[in-house]
Amino acid sequence: MKFTRILGPIIILLIWFLIASLGTISKLILPSPLQVLTGLIDILAIKADLWLHIGLTLYRTIISFIFACLIGIPIGLLMGYIAPVYRSLEFLVDFFRSIPPIALFPVFLLTLGIGELSKLGVPFYGCVLVIIVNSVYGVLNAPTLRRIVGKVYGLNKAQVFFKIVIPDSIPQVFIGMRTALSLALVLTIVVEMFIGSKSGLGKKIYDYHLVFDSAKMYATIIVTGAIGYLLNQGFIKFERKFIHWTDK
Repeated sequence: MKFTRILGPIIILLIWFLIASLGTISKLILPSPLQVLTGLIDILAIKADLWLHIGLTLYRTIISFIFACLIGIPIGLLMGYIAPVYRSLEFLVDFFRSIPPIALFPVFLLTLGIGELSKLGVPFYGCVLVIIVNSVYGVLNAPTLRRIVGKVYGLNKAQVFFKIVIPDSIPQVFIGMRTALSLALVLTIVVEMFIGSKSGLGKKIYDYHLVFDSAKMYATIIVTGAIGYLLNQGFIKFERKFIHWTDK
């Protein structure tokens, strides 16, 4: 089982070695794995500043994700539970989630400037809509029998919401949160590349691209992917530990 986990990366690495050794693709476009490894060692050296950029990217990712959760989860749960709220907000949610966050770069630049707010605003916008939609469906797809039983035992609408609806909806909410966390990292990287940023992994990737240092560019991309993987695995462990009432 452990071998199967690394089988895919091994196959990709072998194909990469083969293509690099054949020389059919310029090293400027696709450097060899050894070149990328050397670049990875260089950028991860203690004296290198990459660790500062990693910290700033993580900070922007986590902050935008937290605010998206604080706003998106309550809105989604209320939309799923209270029909008038759903009807009032359904069009707005469906309309804005049809607009890619990248397409709104100019809007965020005009309204929030090129400082930190715009770097937090873009990933927040993308994440909050994902969380709202999953929270809504968490309520709508939850079994209704438990709600009926709760009402039979004398629970009012608010008690049913807090004691039955929210616990039943949490698994789907967490799916939306996990999706949003990955999206927050992606959008943060993109924002750092294109919105006048002076720091972050996205900025480093773009800088290495400008000076044609492909090895370090790919090395930074690998670091970014590793961070995304670790965030996802950490969230899965958190979910399994604290959502103990599901069949997972």
